[in-house]
Amino acid sequence: MRKKKILLSLLVTGLLGAAAVPATVGLAASKASLDKINRELNEIKKKKKEQQNQVKAIEGQISSLQRKQADLENELMHIDLKRNETQKKLDKLEKQMEETKVKAAEAQDQLDEAKERVAKREALLKTRVKSMYERGNVSYLDVLLGASDFGDFLTRMQGLKLIAEQDTRILEDNIRDKETIEKKKKEIDHQLAVYADMYEEAERLKAELDKQYKRSVVVKAELKKKESELHEILEEEEQSLLSLMKQEEAKYAERLRAMSASGSGYKGGRLALPIDDGLFRFTSGFGMRRDPFTGRSAGHNGVDMAAPKGTPIKAAAPGIVMFAGYARGFGNTVMIKHNDELTTLYGHIMEGGILVSVGQRVETGQVIAKVGSTGRSTGNHLHFTVYRNDVAVDPMPYLR
Repeated sequence: MRKKKILLSLLVTGLLGAAAVPATVGLAASKASLDKINRELNEIKKKKKEQQNQVKAIEGQISSLQRKQADLENELMHIDLKRNETQKKLDKLEKQMEETKVKAAEAQDQLDEAKERVAKREALLKTRVKSMYERGNVSYLDVLLGASDFGDFLTRMQGLKLIAEQDTRILEDNIRDKETIEKKKKEIDHQLAVYADMYEEAERLKAELDKQYKRSVVVKAELKKKESELHEILEEEEQSLLSLMKQEEAKYAERLRAMSASGSGYKGGRLALPIDDGLFRFTSGFGMRRDPFTGRSAGHNGVDMAAPKGTPIKAAAPGIVMFAGYARGFGNTVMIKHNDELTTLYGHIMEGGILVSVGQRVETGQVIAKVGSTGRSTGNHLHFTVYRNDVAVDPMPYLR
């Protein structure tokens, strides 16, 4: 996402690309009326203010959307949590269904065994009935009366008793096994019903899971679409604002040239020290040095002047304030354009230490700020950069 500070960073990059001013000036520009230039400059400022308000309004819409996105992200998180819970339930149901299938299979095996026992007993009874049929219609009384003596009678009675008991046991076993068969059948039917209920519940949970998933996809798509639309609008408005800022820079440069032509502008030469002699010490020069944060060798586009917090910072030469605000890396920063060729930058100004505003004319030695340690800084100091034709150069030859 583009940073909200994009317009500031474009103004204070090392090359100051946005501050480019043509080196050659036409004769008509040098003779232009300062009043006319100021009127045009005020008109540009008015349009820029309106455009800034427009950008601010869009940023407000983006902030509102971001809050809604945060709420929707929380909703998505809850949906994901529910999906996890639902999946756990599905896993549990699948396990229960597998257990039900095992129990149903066991019940079926027991049912098959009971049926087999009943079939064997029925075969035994049928064999006995067949034997009695083949021998004729002989009753238990005929067997007893046919005894040759009392001992034979007792023997025959005991035999008949054993036969009767055996037949009774067979009949009781058949009844018991039939009851077992019915019980197992009901058990299987119950297990199948439980399985069907579990399957139906699993299907319902699965449908709910799919619904939640589709909802998540839709919400994410809507968020992405809204974010993309607002970014496009913001980028267009920022480009319009950047165009107005460039027009403002060009008009400031034109005013500088007009003032120079009238004898009131800065015409080059030595730059005054931005901090009075004796109140500072040079701690880092221009060019390659060891970065105090990373410890690696890195380029340094100015000089550092260590001084106590609050030490006055002065304009190195007459000019127009082109920037006065917070810039990434430099912290609180002031930039002054002195002529078509030279621009100076004063960085790491203390909180509330900027004493000038954009468009203000300053003179050599005028206090513009106070020393601090804002931005990418390890202690109170002034970072001073000189730009010649928008390229950072060693400030020391200009200060000597």
